[in-house]
Amino acid sequence: MGRTNVFNKVYESCNSGEPIDKYNSLPRFPRYIDIELTNYCNYRCLMCPVGTGQIKREQGFMSDETYSKILNEIREYKTPIRFIRWGEPTLHKSFIEYIKKAKKLGIMCHFNTNGTILTEEDMKQLVEIELESVKFSFQGVDEKSYSEMRNSDQFDKLLNNIKMFNKIRGDKNYPYIHVASTITYENKNQVEIFKRCMKNYCDLVTIGRTILEHINIGEVNLNENEKNTLAGLKLKESAIKKHPNCCPEVFDKLSINWNGDVTACCGDYDNKMLVGNINENSLLEIWNSSKMDNFRKILSEKQYDKLELCKSCYDYMELETPGLQEI
Repeated sequence: MGRTNVFNKVYESCNSGEPIDKYNSLPRFPRYIDIELTNYCNYRCLMCPVGTGQIKREQGFMSDETYSKILNEIREYKTPIRFIRWGEPTLHKSFIEYIKKAKKLGIMCHFNTNGTILTEEDMKQLVEIELESVKFSFQGVDEKSYSEMRNSDQFDKLLNNIKMFNKIRGDKNYPYIHVASTITYENKNQVEIFKRCMKNYCDLVTIGRTILEHINIGEVNLNENEKNTLAGLKLKESAIKKHPNCCPEVFDKLSINWNGDVTACCGDYDNKMLVGNINENSLLEIWNSSKMDNFRKILSEKQYDKLELCKSCYDYMELETPGLQEI
């Protein structure tokens, strides 16, 4: 179709080179920003700290004031933003209006979604405003594997919504449609069948391996059947434990929680790597702070074991090593 995933281009340009080169070429301001509109979700997924009830920090929705402060800071730099992190962004009542506000300032936008509550009208608006890209997140590659990990029977609904979005977009260039999933025990044949199906309705399909190491069955808020399913899936976990060659988080971006807290890590669901709050400090100050520099030094030296979140962070989506996951 000739479409380009502009957000992949941003990511690839950020995630190249050796760690020490990254450290020496640090930009004055983040190259892109991740925004958590909410850490609530309409799913109870077994691989997610939100779905399993492991998350301890307060849950809520981003306020108009906090979002406006973000836009006011990044408008000078035209910094791309992604609506992702630890919740379902489409649950936020102002989700589409927030995208419109950013687009009016010439800011590129992307969001990740489980895709089941997007309406036809939502899709029409997103196509009309030329949202740059969207990623629909599956788990597994068929109804069985999806329902196990997602703890839901919405496989067909998600697939139908992707088909509808693709049809509404038609031959327009945007949004770029990305379908992503991760697997545990599924085989190559199942993966190929899934890919062939999805390629009819999107621009990119990626498959990685599900990480379950961070889910502690003793801490989850699940019933016995769900715990048993999770225990069985943990035994089948198949991710290859390889650290990323160079962490893009501390060298390229910041992640902002719904209440304005800023963390150095996309995997920080319980505020273990906080570096400030946008309601108290500017993003420029936070980005150039001693806290961020300390994390950069540790990661540039690949001392992953010094940081709780980093010691169990792996390349699970083939982002840096093609073929690593053998799927």
